[in-house]
Amino acid sequence: MKNLLIRTITGLIFVVAVVASFLFYEKSSVFFYLLFLFFTVMGTYELVRMARNTGLVGNLPLALLLSVTLFSVPPVLFLFHGAFALYVLLTATVLLLLIGLVLMTTELFRGHANPIGNVSLSLLPMLWVAVPFSIIGLLLGYQQVAVVLAIFIIIWLGDTLAYCSGRLFGKHKLFERVSPKKTIEGFLISLCFTVGLSTIFYWIPFFHEVFPSPWCWMGFSFVIAVFATAGDLVESLFKRSCSVKDSGSILPGHGGVLDRFDSAFLAIPIASIYWFICELVK
Repeated sequence: MKNLLIRTITGLIFVVAVVASFLFYEKSSVFFYLLFLFFTVMGTYELVRMARNTGLVGNLPLALLLSVTLFSVPPVLFLFHGAFALYVLLTATVLLLLIGLVLMTTELFRGHANPIGNVSLSLLPMLWVAVPFSIIGLLLGYQQVAVVLAIFIIIWLGDTLAYCSGRLFGKHKLFERVSPKKTIEGFLISLCFTVGLSTIFYWIPFFHEVFPSPWCWMGFSFVIAVFATAGDLVESLFKRSCSVKDSGSILPGHGGVLDRFDSAFLAIPIASIYWFICELVK
């Protein structure tokens, strides 16, 4: 009972903080960037730390520098306009390349057994954690709060429906080798209800302008639901290979940052691509 209470309180605080950072972005982006900078740093730390159980020794300082630099590109870009923004983007690109070169060069002096694995591990947080968070920053910077909020609502709705329907009707394992508790029934029921319920967004004024029809909303929620499930499974695969139950303990009752955003890491990029394509063909 105590664990359930802790989990509930932590979950509520997490959801309120994340949603508030989106809704109040236009008034002040500081809270969003501080909150997601924290998530970026912690996610990078958790991934590099838990991978040590596999024998890999990532370069944590440079991994953090890569992730933070990439995540910081959107806020810096939106501080400037015109030609200077291009210089900022070019500077960030050069900086990322230099850090990458330093990362590979330092392996000459570290003396670890698997330099390729170590370099790959150090680059992974930038791609897996910082890129999705950076995309959120770009969308918010372009005043697409409704898009970002819809992505997270659909992810959370899908996760909840999959859990409940899996507990009630689940019999056949979805991917037992990676996640024994996920079931095909839970996934399919969640997918159908998430796609169906997403049409409601079209009739809500705040979200009405995101897509021109309920059918577009159904496609949007479909790709999110599928890739959110894939993201969850990928993180479970990583944790299983590292022989850990949770990626961290920063969120009592929920584990680490990676545990809370696992579904979002793959869903955010694909959902953003879907939205962008819909914008082009309007």
